[in-house]
Amino acid sequence: MRIEDLRHEAREERLSATLHIYPATEAMPWHYHFDCPHGHEESGTLESLDALADVLRRWGRHLVDLPWTVLPTFGGAAPARTEGVWSWDDSRVLVGSDVHALTLCPREQT
Repeated sequence: MRIEDLRHEAREERLSATLHIYPATEAMPWHYHFDCPHGHEESGTLESLDALADVLRRWGRHLVDLPWTVLPTFGGAAPARTEGVWSWDDSRVLVGSDVHALTLCPREQT
């Protein structure tokens, strides 16, 4: 396969892969499903801030149907300032300007 073909295939995969994050229901906690047309598929629950951060770091650029401003939170009150804060738990916040810069920080540092 030529290099141009490989680049085109990689570009098509980026454009057509999707990450869906689904809200919790009585029967199921927050959960996600990642799908790539070339056969890679992944699903799981989002039961902690660590799990959410991991999924967003890997697949967040493909998130569809849910704005980052309504991602799940995992306990504790909302931080006083939420600009650039995408989620939190009782002791940390998930911050970053894009998926490549996501960081879990102690609440005191925000």
